[in-house]
Amino acid sequence: METKSRYRFIVIATISVLFITFLGFWIHFRITPETAVEIRPIPVSAVRPELHDLRNEITLTGVLEAERMVTVVPKVSGTILGISFDEGDEVTEGDILARIDSEPYLLELKAAESVWLLADSSLSRLNRIKDSSGVSLQQLDEAKASRDAAYSRYELAKMKFGYAEIKAPVSGLLLKRFSDSGNSASPEYPLFLIGDNGNPRVKVHVPEKYWENFTRPESIKALVSYPAGGDERIREFKIIRISSSISPDDKTFEVICSIDARDNPWPIGAGMRVIFVLAEKSNIWSLPLRALSADGNLWQINPDNQKVIRIHLNDVFRDKERFSIPEGMSGGLYVLDGQNLLQDGQLVTVFEAGA
Repeated sequence: METKSRYRFIVIATISVLFITFLGFWIHFRITPETAVEIRPIPVSAVRPELHDLRNEITLTGVLEAERMVTVVPKVSGTILGISFDEGDEVTEGDILARIDSEPYLLELKAAESVWLLADSSLSRLNRIKDSSGVSLQQLDEAKASRDAAYSRYELAKMKFGYAEIKAPVSGLLLKRFSDSGNSASPEYPLFLIGDNGNPRVKVHVPEKYWENFTRPESIKALVSYPAGGDERIREFKIIRISSSISPDDKTFEVICSIDARDNPWPIGAGMRVIFVLAEKSNIWSLPLRALSADGNLWQINPDNQKVIRIHLNDVFRDKERFSIPEGMSGGLYVLDGQNLLQDGQLVTVFEAGA
């Protein structure tokens, strides 16, 4: 009986202590004023705007081509006796590029000449005796027709004989030679490809996503260089044609640029680096791209209390490294790194000046 009384006393005492403790804490928090939570500043790096030239541009590859490509095809068949030029040589209109065995055509020419001279002689004889021998007008007409036909065959044979010498139809660069001496030539197969390099051009395939940018080609600047040659000299080309359709195969459209031949130091066929400057602004206030968050927010630091203010920018002009800001914001200090944890009014401490 005494043990039960002691157990009951311990339980009651324990409950009383817990109740008094709870009551004490409750009274404490009800009476004691709230203590302000300490706000620790977030460390960030900061940067000030600078004046820069910004260019919105894309870099692609293209090929330097001749303005006009001329395929040289022989007009007669035969064995090639000699070729006078190699690939890469400059040729002038009228230069003899190759010679085909002309012996068969020389024999044909001599035979045609003999037939023509004979027909001409017969016509002359009939004209001399037409009054005394009673030659009819029909006989004279037939003789004249035979003479003219023989002369035409002679002229054709002379042309074929001349075609045994294959001449350059235009001046330019010999881009391709398709045969060698000793091979057979035929009108069905080309022998040479000549590029008329009077006004060279660069052909570029531009991705479909830039189609809208090229609707006003007069506002686009095309800069071209030849990096493969170790020469980074840059020339400005003029856009002369933009394809009116997009290729279904690679989803690109063709842009052709031209340059004055007098200003072209590069070889035809060279692979070119082409920069299309879609838009540019000179000497404007700007910040590094990483100061701008993905949703277009910029954080400005108030120098009086070291707190940040969120600024949302619309229609930002940018290039690969920087973006522009209004001139009225040029005197501010802006967060460069560390903006992921920021909220409006957040206290910050600048630990580094960005660049």
